Amino acid sequence: MKINSSEHKRVFFLFIGLFLWILFICASLVKIQVIDYSKNVAKVQAQSNFIFPINAKRGTIYDSKGQVLAISVKAKSAFLNSKEVAQSLSLFKDIKQKIVLTAEERKNIEDRIRRSEKFIWIKRKLPPEEYESLKKIKDSNKSNSNLDFVEEYKRVYPQDTIACHVLGGVGLDEQGLYGLEYELDDTMRGTPGKARVMRDARRKAFKLSYLNEPLPGRDVYLTIDSSIQFFVERELQKTVEQYEARGGTVIVMDSRDGAILTMASYPAFSPGEVKNIPSLMVKNSAVSFIYHPGSTFKVVLASIALEENVCSPQNEFNCYNGVYKIMDRQITDVHPFSRLSFENIIIQSSNIGAAKIAERLGKTKYYNGIKKFGFGDRTGVGLPGEERGLFKPVKQWTGVSLQFIAGGYEIAVTPLQMARAFNVIASGGYLTEPYVLKEVDGMFVKPNPAVKILGPATTQGMTGIMTEVVNTGTAKKTQIAGIDIAGKTGTTKIIGKDRKYISSFGGFFPAENSRVTVFVVIDEPKGDYYGGDVAAPLFKAITEKLLLYFKIYPGLDKKNEIKI
Repeated sequence: MKINSSEHKRVFFLFIGLFLWILFICASLVKIQVIDYSKNVAKVQAQSNFIFPINAKRGTIYDSKGQVLAISVKAKSAFLNSKEVAQSLSLFKDIKQKIVLTAEERKNIEDRIRRSEKFIWIKRKLPPEEYESLKKIKDSNKSNSNLDFVEEYKRVYPQDTIACHVLGGVGLDEQGLYGLEYELDDTMRGTPGKARVMRDARRKAFKLSYLNEPLPGRDVYLTIDSSIQFFVERELQKTVEQYEARGGTVIVMDSRDGAILTMASYPAFSPGEVKNIPSLMVKNSAVSFIYHPGSTFKVVLASIALEENVCSPQNEFNCYNGVYKIMDRQITDVHPFSRLSFENIIIQSSNIGAAKIAERLGKTKYYNGIKKFGFGDRTGVGLPGEERGLFKPVKQWTGVSLQFIAGGYEIAVTPLQMARAFNVIASGGYLTEPYVLKEVDGMFVKPNPAVKILGPATTQGMTGIMTEVVNTGTAKKTQIAGIDIAGKTGTTKIIGKDRKYISSFGGFFPAENSRVTVFVVIDEPKGDYYGGDVAAPLFKAITEKLLLYFKIYPGLDKKNEIKI
């Protein structure tokens, strides 16, 4: 049978068409499997996998006795893998009835569903009861939209408000926001990892695997003793509320090495809710509150005068019967005196007497002495937000600066700076660097070495004078039978505010071979405001508990001793 030319052409074109079709298929396969291989694999993986970061377990914060102050625990976070808008909205309608969300959060989620976003957080770090409720919804869900969970870490503060201003707090992603959580963020945060969620053809998650394991952060131990911190905070709260004060601060320091045993401020807050707390409330007033120290600064003046040998305890000074005029300014005393000895100027807290001591000391010696006490510089305690205070160079002093600084004005300090200054006398003349960080992963953190700035004659003389302040002077309300306490009161008139004061008291005990230094500041008490009436009784209430805690027993009068 012969094939005519027309049939021959049809066969030829059919062959050509078949060849081109095979060539097209081969080219397509080469493009899919070779040229676009990486892109197609990524597309398939994107459809079947979801990769997200995993935060590392944040390091735990312990107190000096090993009690947990902050710890990260596992918690479930819920997310919606939205596929169809109508089904997702229906699913979210069931979800929002089972968990606590604000109106703004609900609206935000619904808006994201309507925008057809594929991954939507519902709620991070769910409480256990909310997780159980959502898990039941997940298990019963028949729609294409998928409710699922991922495991994260949640920061927990087992002791609630205890040491809140020292600890600070973290954000939703466990990033440090305030306090030591912020200061030690690099140490405690660890290294984040990555995880992959595998999904089946119905986009249901069926497997979670780690691409990079997160590395946990390092644990830290503080010098804070949570037992002391607890009762100090309670006593501080009582005083602030009793006098309807604006706030207050108490610092308890180990006299021997400057370790901070307690750093309390009031009002307090819960560190777990720090992201919802106004920033002013979170500020640690022990290191950030700047104020005029008032008569507590006379301890610094007297120490410098004794160390420079310009005065002796028995030197007498004219106190002008309570009114002393300098240029166009006037210094007054609450109780007028004609003459007072050096030691009685401190015991009776005479402003005029302090001004006369400063005049004998002179600007240069006084300025250099104040700098030796560390004023005008941060203490180095290792807490964020620490202020330097305000202390002008001597060349900027006016004709009355010398006398006014002597009474605790024209200089601004923090409570911690004053606690450190009192501790110089308590420690036998050493300027110590206060510190709160004790260990990192078992390795001790050593503070800078103490610097000797006062000789033994000065510290012994000042200890004797400050003991008499308690026994016979302005701090009688701190007396505890059988225990020698050294201290000094302070009452500061807030400049620019009518009848607004700051009440303060600093002291240490036992007066000889001191174990503990305490400094108290009460901001704007109402009614009574003198340091001896407001701050001193708080010091006494704290000291009574500290004596029991440290097993420091009052000495008995010999006539009351029980002889066997």
